[in-house]
Amino acid sequence: MIGLFDRDVFLKLCCCNLWFEAVDALGITQPYRLQSTSSERANRRKITQMLKEVDPDAAVTRAQAVVAVVPALTDDLIEAIYASEGYKVLADVDGIDGGEHVLAAILINEPEGRVLLSGDKRFVDAFRTQRPEQWEAVSNAVISFEMCMLAIEIIYGFDYILERAMPVKHCDGTLKLAISNQPSAEAFREALTSFNPCRTMAAAVVHSSTIA
Repeated sequence: MIGLFDRDVFLKLCCCNLWFEAVDALGITQPYRLQSTSSERANRRKITQMLKEVDPDAAVTRAQAVVAVVPALTDDLIEAIYASEGYKVLADVDGIDGGEHVLAAILINEPEGRVLLSGDKRFVDAFRTQRPEQWEAVSNAVISFEMCMLAIEIIYGFDYILERAMPVKHCDGTLKLAISNQPSAEAFREALTSFNPCRTMAAAVVHSSTIA
């Protein structure tokens, strides 16, 4: 299964040191990232913003290690996407940035065997409300950051996530709520499920296992 990662979810998973676990838990055999994640300077700026007072150095190092082994979408592919019907369908949709526009168009054009992983709730809301027909066609292949974390917990366990994510929980608002001062697996699952902008985790796991 091909996984198309937006910048937001890519960096959040790197912050949590759970990138490879997410790929494994979701059955992704070939991940791709946006070219915007190639710049260490830009990644450092974004990660610093995410982590607030936490030193970003370790997270930046992890992100660049993942950048080194995960291919970016090529210029030729992106140029072809610009001329595609899927790209035109999403033109002028408020709330979808350039990278998400490209990833969503790839999914619309050829949904079979692909998932789009997004950490941006605005993108999901804009896609769902402004292009409901297209959203309905591909919604089972859109996976949120919350769903990534729930899938990891199913495979690796809550304690594993807690050890890695607790120091950097500020990278995501929902994760901060899910890992409180007295964390528990039950509270973690409840928070992530409640704030999941896509669909239920059960559907996500079934979908991933059937098209991997």
